[in-house]
Amino acid sequence: MEKTPQPVPQKTSFLLASLTIVATIVLFFLLLEGALALFGVQPVVHKEDPFVGFAGNAPLFIPGSGADGQPTMVTAPGKYTYFNPQQFPRAKPRNTYRIFTLGGSTTFGRPYNDLTSFSGWLRELLPVADESRKWEVINAGGISYASYRVANLMEELAQYQPDLFIVYTGHNEFLEERTYGALRDVPEIVKSTAAVLAKTRTWAAMNAALKPLGLVKEEAQPQKVQLATEVTAILDKSSGLNNYRRDDALRERILEHYRVSLERMAEIARAAGAQIIFVTPESNLKDFSPFKSEHSAGLDPGRVKYVENLLATANTAMQKSDWSGALAPLDDALALDPRYAELHFQRGRVLLALGRNEESYAAFERARDEDVCPLRALTPMRKIVTAVAREEKVPLVDYAALVEEEAQTTTGQRSPGAESFFDHVHPTIAGHQLLANALVKSMIENRIVTPGAAWPVVANTEAERRIEARIDPHLQAKSLLNLAKVLSWARKVDDSRRSARQAVAAARNYPDILTQASFILINLSDEEKEPARAERYIHEALAADPWNAINHKQLGMRLLRENRGREGAAHFLLAAALVPESASFNSLLGQVLFENHYYQEAYPYLLRAGQLDPRDSVNQQALSALSKRLGAAAAALPMAPIVIRRDAAKLPREVFLTTAQGVLDGFYTEWYADGNLKRFAEYRQGVVEGVDLRWSAGGERMMK
Repeated sequence: MEKTPQPVPQKTSFLLASLTIVATIVLFFLLLEGALALFGVQPVVHKEDPFVGFAGNAPLFIPGSGADGQPTMVTAPGKYTYFNPQQFPRAKPRNTYRIFTLGGSTTFGRPYNDLTSFSGWLRELLPVADESRKWEVINAGGISYASYRVANLMEELAQYQPDLFIVYTGHNEFLEERTYGALRDVPEIVKSTAAVLAKTRTWAAMNAALKPLGLVKEEAQPQKVQLATEVTAILDKSSGLNNYRRDDALRERILEHYRVSLERMAEIARAAGAQIIFVTPESNLKDFSPFKSEHSAGLDPGRVKYVENLLATANTAMQKSDWSGALAPLDDALALDPRYAELHFQRGRVLLALGRNEESYAAFERARDEDVCPLRALTPMRKIVTAVAREEKVPLVDYAALVEEEAQTTTGQRSPGAESFFDHVHPTIAGHQLLANALVKSMIENRIVTPGAAWPVVANTEAERRIEARIDPHLQAKSLLNLAKVLSWARKVDDSRRSARQAVAAARNYPDILTQASFILINLSDEEKEPARAERYIHEALAADPWNAINHKQLGMRLLRENRGREGAAHFLLAAALVPESASFNSLLGQVLFENHYYQEAYPYLLRAGQLDPRDSVNQQALSALSKRLGAAAAALPMAPIVIRRDAAKLPREVFLTTAQGVLDGFYTEWYADGNLKRFAEYRQGVVEGVDLRWSAGGERMMK
């Protein structure tokens, strides 16, 4: 008996029909995506940042020609402020692997340049590690460039036949002043859906087709912040740190923008047929205090004062190395004010001294994350880079973990500090080498590099030799000086002092740099009311550059403050003799002559200073007072000439004032070969009248 066919259950039939419809839509969508790819349609995310727009897009590289006359791409001169000069062939040579390194000033190579950056190390390591192909490493790291600018730059670099992008970014996300307007109010489901669609060519084609018809109104879309072509950092403004305030909502939006920018970079690399490696950003935790701390919201003035008193108590205990005594007031202060970054940082230092290393690491991390001026990548950024790398299936070099391992090995705890960083974020030369080695290892794991017997020992040895041979010691010293200046401006006293000391050590053969670095140390010592230390720095600067007029001016001013006016006057006389067109030196000499009753000699020097710098109010006051004393005769007074007598080595031995007829009249000085004062005397018409002081070669007063 034939069986009657059983009807398909209605539920199963509906499911099959639904799956068929979904499969058809997916297949159609995939075919459409493929067809649009053939016609060169790029996803919106390749061309647009959903958060910000740019007022302009001047190219980083422009056409040039190499030494052999072949077409090249060279860094546009207008970009030298932000980028290292680079050059590469316009058409990639055969068997060449082209790498672009991107990011901010770390990638650039601050505080030095490309040579000692991880890009420079890669340029030296790769040819030795793998001789099977030619390697091009082009440093496209831009000073102060945040991830959204890096993604924008990648759009340009994608047209230059890249094989690999290496991205180290995260420290500059809060550097530019941004608001997100209506983007704050867009529902999360809408943003998520838009983020997915923005990666498709279909969405890009629909937008392109509908906009000309007026069916997609620009004004209906969230307004993006328009940023300048180049970075306008908040810190560049006159109020600097004052522009930073705690804004948790803005912080979360910037973190989201960071994630989107990384995803966009992965898409751009994929569309260009290139690989990409992300690097987790790391910073100085234990040896760099927060740029700016802000008390917790709602804390009344009385409690703020109480918290600050507790911090002062802790600092006093720390100066005595009473770590247990310092911890209690810090804990009490944090119980009242948990978001004050400086409290967490100082607590980290105390815990580290007590050997509670993991607790100190957590405190240092919290200090970094509560910094109201966050110029170090925040802890969530490390997680964001890791997550995006995993989701986009691209390699990740966990530089943060590497630096922490290095700190553990060298210091016995894992909070990175001055052993790995010059300042808050810029690695030492060895730190760049560490990163370059990790990148080569990642390239080996991803079958980009096929290592030979030279890897890693021979490769690193040869790279070290070549890089050390090319380091410009003058540039190295100047870079450390500039770093000290920036840190001093930001009121980072300990960090500025450390960088200035490094600059002094590196500038032994560069007196101008040594002098400027010494001034930073002198000023910091003065601010901390440590005159003995300040004077020591002055004498060190003078020993390095005995006939630098600025050094003598600095020493003279200090001697005046210490009621050693005659010695001070001697140094002002020498400074004015060495640089006769200096308004400052003429004014100081005129003032000490005035104070020592050489009125007729003083007036012409004060007058010359006023002509050179009419804005000097102190000089104008002295000139006015002296004019009243001398009356109408002042205008006709001749300037007492300064005479310098030099020895066979052309060094000043005697410096003195004379009358117009060449008779000694005024201050008379003699000098040792090292720039120290030997004798100071006061003359009237060729005769000693007043003091006649002498010093030994060691600087001690000699009694007659």
